[in-house]
Amino acid sequence: MKHRLVFVVLIALAPGFLCAQATQTARYEREQKNSDNDYILISLQKEGLALVRDKDKYKEGKKQWEIIRVDTTLQEVWLLEMEIENRLRLVGYDYRDNQIYLLYREGDHEASSLVLFTIHTQSQAIGRYSIKQEMSFKVTHFSALANVVTLGGYVSSEPAILLYDLQTEKAKLVPGFFVTNSELLDLRVNTNNTFNVLLIDRSNKQSKKLLLKTFDATGASLLEDEIEIESERTILSGITSTLINDELLVAGTWTEGNSKQASGIFTTLINPFANQPVNYYDFGRFNHFLDYLSDKRAGKIKSKSADAARTGVIPDFKTYAVPMRLDEQPEGFGLLVEVYQPANNFSPYPYYGNFGPPMYAYSPYGYNPFMNRYYNAPYQYNQPVSGYSKMIYSALTVLDLNGKPVRDFGLKLGDLKTNSLEQTSDFTFYKGEIAMAFKKEKEVRILRSLTDEIEMDTLTSQLKNPNESVRNESEASYIRNWYNNVFYVWGYHTLRDSRKGALESGRQIFYINKIEVK
Repeated sequence: MKHRLVFVVLIALAPGFLCAQATQTARYEREQKNSDNDYILISLQKEGLALVRDKDKYKEGKKQWEIIRVDTTLQEVWLLEMEIENRLRLVGYDYRDNQIYLLYREGDHEASSLVLFTIHTQSQAIGRYSIKQEMSFKVTHFSALANVVTLGGYVSSEPAILLYDLQTEKAKLVPGFFVTNSELLDLRVNTNNTFNVLLIDRSNKQSKKLLLKTFDATGASLLEDEIEIESERTILSGITSTLINDELLVAGTWTEGNSKQASGIFTTLINPFANQPVNYYDFGRFNHFLDYLSDKRAGKIKSKSADAARTGVIPDFKTYAVPMRLDEQPEGFGLLVEVYQPANNFSPYPYYGNFGPPMYAYSPYGYNPFMNRYYNAPYQYNQPVSGYSKMIYSALTVLDLNGKPVRDFGLKLGDLKTNSLEQTSDFTFYKGEIAMAFKKEKEVRILRSLTDEIEMDTLTSQLKNPNESVRNESEASYIRNWYNNVFYVWGYHTLRDSRKGALESGRQIFYINKIEVK
């Protein structure tokens, strides 16, 4: 691994797509009763998808859980049931190297032991591991390496990293943490079976620092870098890339002072052998980040941004914005940021004072009643709120290999309501083409671009039975990138059969649609 690492800042999105077409190429349906729990979907990339749910049924005092694997054509490959102790609560999940990882906690207390189940996608062999805890550990991040899982979180408000080895069935704390007045921003597994930890150190208010540490699967330190932050700026969030490219890219939002609203995005190349400048971009500098505002207001903000750049001051525009995903391709990076209106009394930083990291989760991308307890997709805040948040705008910035913005795109989300701050849109970044998409009611809206020009598509679900139509679409329907240029959409339909009487009740189903951008 080269020693140069890239540190990136959040930027706004702009629309752009042409000369491709989005189509639904497969569909999966499964009967669903009102009393049934919702499914959690775990992307297995080109191995398909895993569907997981608590069946709310018992056998010999144990609760039954259902796991279904479908392939990339949305055909069922296998279905199995696991009998799990009733006191276990699912709190995390991940996928790596043909293994599905399901992390449970015994009860709701943070000091309770954790239980890890693994399911092999080919043989369906199930493994069970008990992770004993000798201290109260508030877990916020969970990811799998080869034969090792990483748990990131807090012990007495101080960051900590725990490794659990599946072969020796032993856990150990990674040294070098437990730093007072610091927050764990990100824990990310790299493609070479190492992992990155990103911290913000606020122990010195006049000299705040970002700390980037990379470890191997045994917890041995491979690289450390410190990045000084300007005293008048505050880092709100940060994401690292995963070493698909030689450079390590980190991205995040920043603000001025102690504001909880973001002022813009920062970028930097991380190099432990030399000082690297942090590049701060305010939202007014992007072509499309402000497209959700009126033309008049957006024009004023951009004008003030230009004046601020000339005079060296920080613009006063701020908004609630959170990074949801950083995608890495050989030609560069794609950074997804969503703008939201918080619910009343909502605090996006539950772990340390008025700051602190989001509860992330990896590729699960799932939504359902359990979702607020899950930590496993590193891109989403994923926590309960009192009331509904409104997701307003989705912004995508394309960055070159040096972390510099090249293009940006955006989608208005139509004030989608969510009962927690979770990812609403997604994108594909494949062979130079960008596609952004979100699900609203019965439609999937897609923005596509190969250059700065854009095209918009609107897709509706194509049902398996031509005699049926959608009578009702639940609010719980979502879209995520699957692999390459493919999305998957899932939710719940009530279908009406035209051959039956109008008073007959409709058929309720859970569905998954596969959408390809060609």
